[in-house]
Amino acid sequence: MSAGTQGAVQPARPAGAPGGSVWGYYLVAALAAVMGLVFLNNFRQALVAQKTWTRAAGRVTETKVVRYHSRRSTSYSTYISYSYAAGGTIYGAGPLEINKSKPYFSEGSAEEDLQENFPEGKSLDVYYNPSNPYESSLGLPGASGLVSPILFFLFSAGLVSLALRLRGE
Repeated sequence: MSAGTQGAVQPARPAGAPGGSVWGYYLVAALAAVMGLVFLNNFRQALVAQKTWTRAAGRVTETKVVRYHSRRSTSYSTYISYSYAAGGTIYGAGPLEINKSKPYFSEGSAEEDLQENFPEGKSLDVYYNPSNPYESSLGLPGASGLVSPILFFLFSAGLVSLALRLRGE
């Protein structure tokens, strides 16, 4: 047997190097696309409720800020509860997270935003399901909007584009 290069070990290529693995990019892109779909579905549900459910006068009954703390950061979310009348009966809903896509990094900024947009006692439009008045929505003002899904989809497309370029080098 001759001592040739047959069976020689090739050095491993780093991820992202020409011919290297790009599956991590695809995985993160898929997760970003799923998050975009979740936000888009929330927007769609709010739009459907606003267009097809019965509108009623409501009132904010409670606001609160919830703190989320991890090892590296602290963030805050805003919630409201509200009441509304349907068919002569008063119903209540909440706590409902408001401004889901808006990041708050201080309790003060979250409280300030709640007081500006949803102070206790504020009148608001509520949309309830006529076949089940316990089910309600604030419509589009309670939804996260289209900015979040668009950003997630753009991020996902950018990652796929990067992965395709790295794979083709």
